[in-house]
Amino acid sequence: MSFLLPALALSGLLSGAAQAAEDDYDFELEGYYRLRGYRFRDLVDEQDGVGNFMSMRLRVQPQLNFQDRAKFFMMMDLLDDVVAGDNMSLLPASVFAQDPSFTRMEGQNQDFFQRSTAAPMVKRAWMEFKLPVGTMRVGRQESNWGMGILSNAGNGFDDSFGENHYGSTFDRVIFATNPVSIAQTIAGKRVTNFPLFMAVGVDRLVEDPLETYYGYQCATKDSVGDYIGQTLPDGSINPEYDKRCDTFDNLAQTPGTDGYHDLDHDYTEPRDPINRTDDWWVDSKDDAWEMVYLAIFKGEDRPMFGSTGDFTLGAYAIDRRQIESDSRVQIYDAYTKFLWKGIYLEGEVLNIRGKSSGLALPGTYDPASKLDNPLAKDVNIWGWVARGGYIKPAYQGIFEAGFSSGDANVADGELTGRSLHPDYNVGLLLYEEVLARVTSRTWGSGATPLWSQGGVWNSLYVFPNASIRPTEGLELTGAYLLAWPHEPDGSRIRCGKDDGVSCEQPYDGELAKEIGWEADFAAKYKFAKHMLFSAEVGYAQVSNRVPLENLGLNPNGKFFTSQYRIAYEF
Repeated sequence: MSFLLPALALSGLLSGAAQAAEDDYDFELEGYYRLRGYRFRDLVDEQDGVGNFMSMRLRVQPQLNFQDRAKFFMMMDLLDDVVAGDNMSLLPASVFAQDPSFTRMEGQNQDFFQRSTAAPMVKRAWMEFKLPVGTMRVGRQESNWGMGILSNAGNGFDDSFGENHYGSTFDRVIFATNPVSIAQTIAGKRVTNFPLFMAVGVDRLVEDPLETYYGYQCATKDSVGDYIGQTLPDGSINPEYDKRCDTFDNLAQTPGTDGYHDLDHDYTEPRDPINRTDDWWVDSKDDAWEMVYLAIFKGEDRPMFGSTGDFTLGAYAIDRRQIESDSRVQIYDAYTKFLWKGIYLEGEVLNIRGKSSGLALPGTYDPASKLDNPLAKDVNIWGWVARGGYIKPAYQGIFEAGFSSGDANVADGELTGRSLHPDYNVGLLLYEEVLARVTSRTWGSGATPLWSQGGVWNSLYVFPNASIRPTEGLELTGAYLLAWPHEPDGSRIRCGKDDGVSCEQPYDGELAKEIGWEADFAAKYKFAKHMLFSAEVGYAQVSNRVPLENLGLNPNGKFFTSQYRIAYEF
């Protein structure tokens, strides 16, 4: 039955759109189905032969448009990165199996219709409508800004190499307007459609988190097993006593204090979702939310130096906060793009700064570092990407460089490391496969926010690439990637005495300057108007900067992949 529900829902939507045609509704259906094959040699240690698998995605995006005044959008991922042929090892005689499961690339089994929050079938749904002074968007919607190193919608096939797997989605209410046009209208002047746009919005991020943040510990007994009281046997004040941990009067059996600890918890306390209280919705202290502001000049085909060209310049700012964890973080992002007679420049820079006590993950705090609040961190994270080159219809050459700040010690009072968005793909192996596994295996499942997930992480890189388009629909691309570490931490990226960072266990030997290098090649062909085919290969050599032998990866540092995609885009 669950297999039929999405089809019936889509059929009903199509039928409703057809019936509403008399009311000037326009219905559009976009999306794609793609199958991608992955083939790796020597990726993991003691790999037996060549490893390979395939994954697929069916994305359906229906849209309703009423006279360009009111629109409705929906995105459904019916098969979201599902591994082809996988059956979750549920059948003892697999050679006779014929019904595959819905297992994602991360190894999680997802039901076709009742999807988990990690991979919901209905991924986005929002409405957009015009007002006399601008446009409103309301609902669960995509977010994309600039080059996508901070906020990346993850739509379509917009990368030279690799796939989009994640995408930025927010529960957002946002208003956008053209202030120049509004001012011209009020002044009674001719509207020139000057391409300056401004927007302000609000995002709901977390309404009721599973973690309760205390910022302090409560223990009922001390090191010798005695209950912690307000005074010691000699009558002196007990320095271990904390009134916040004394919330019950055992003698009276009522809430109150009796001079002894009766709470026992760590700096944070996980809650079972089935134990959500009835008044969860009135507790605003644990809500995480943000304000969004942006301004952008988007000039396309503008008069420029006796010809026409494109020039875009914009700024994006976010103010994110949560009272419970004493978190207040600001995100600033600037973006620009210039294209004139083939001369191409593009760049984006971001800075995340502020304070937070909300990162209570394994290994991320040290009680001895800040006795008043060992979770407190000052946040200062940087990232940027810059491109420059020459673009023509038949060919292009681009030099790209980028940076993602690292963190040599995630347990101290400063948080300085975060990867660029994982859907901003740079190459096929070094970031996408090797460093993604390095971060996931060293931090583990309890600290997934610290994983790179394939994004540029803790490094400076250069990525020159060139493409030629010899015939219609055919594109050939070659690229070279070279990356250096920013803040070696000793466990994920080895550090030495010459790195200028505090390193508990410096590597005993000579270290390479670079993390590694990679060469990639891709051939892409579009035919029959809707069919997309790509063949991509990559070879990487990772230096002794990465402790591969300790992480179950190929210790000689040589990696190879070939990947293929066939897609129907509609």
